[in-house]
Amino acid sequence: MEQQQPSTDKDVLRKGITRLMMAIPFLFAGPVLIYLGAGSDHPIIFLMPGIAFCGLAILFIFQGINTILDSMFKTDKRR
Repeated sequence: MEQQQPSTDKDVLRKGITRLMMAIPFLFAGPVLIYLGAGSDHPIIFLMPGIAFCGLAILFIFQGINTILDSMFKTDKRR
């Protein structure tokens, strides 16, 4: 008996790649703001948004990878 491997859902894959692409600006902006905050007189102005941007980058990367894996391995069509 042959088991048919389910194909990748292209729409869900596209959504996952889009979420990964949304993380790219946050990956650069977060560390830059943290670096600027470390050398300034009022570091809280730069540190808080920098930490928030780094957190958003991690969130978008996690959601993007999770969505891509769902598009490849999830057999249920309720995505």
